[in-house]
Amino acid sequence: MTTELPDASAPAPYVVRFRRLPPVLMVVTGALLCGKAIRWIADALHGGHPDRVPPPLALAVASVLLTAAGAVRLARARRFNGVAFAVDAYGITLAASRDGARRFVWDEVSALVLFSRRTEFVQGTVRCVGLRLHPTAPGSPERHLAELDEAVSRHDLPLDAWDRLRRLDRRPSGEELVLAVSVHAEARGWRYHPARLARAMRAHAPGVPVAREPSERYYDLVGWRADQEELRRILEDAELRPWC
Repeated sequence: MTTELPDASAPAPYVVRFRRLPPVLMVVTGALLCGKAIRWIADALHGGHPDRVPPPLALAVASVLLTAAGAVRLARARRFNGVAFAVDAYGITLAASRDGARRFVWDEVSALVLFSRRTEFVQGTVRCVGLRLHPTAPGSPERHLAELDEAVSRHDLPLDAWDRLRRLDRRPSGEELVLAVSVHAEARGWRYHPARLARAMRAHAPGVPVAREPSERYYDLVGWRADQEELRRILEDAELRPWC
């Protein structure tokens, strides 16, 4: 019996893992804040001077938020053995997407898109990695437009569904469709190096381009997915609700 050895000449996979230290610090900080809130309440009950320390409500809320966020990030770090993003000979692993951990083979991917979005509460941006799927793949914008055309051509929908469909029928231009991403992940709790990622893509999938887009194009890249979800809700409501 012979054992097949791995090909030493094959390019190494590009793997990015979740960082464990920040979420651990978040959990510890949350626990310390919770302890401070408990001491504030104890001092108040024993006639101390609670006005000299921050109110317990703010401390309790902060401790819960920090602990929960840290616990969620630690749970995410355990997925796929801590891998957040990977590029190898078989495809791309995207464990940090909002749709959950998924793996895409190269036959599904037509482009890798690097972009960013502006954060809402804190001034700044967060970097994102998105995948543009082939037009025939489920979840592609072309498939969404085909499903929208099919819905518009139906004659068994109630009038309010027709109104919602007409408002939804906003056709993206051909340029907007070129790199519109079907799935993406925000680089939170992990980081990627653009130059190394580009080299890994050239090594493992030389036919799949890597595009970089500014934060101003964020809605053009992912906004169509809100229309996709709304179309699904319209059709579900129409199927569940009888009408005359």
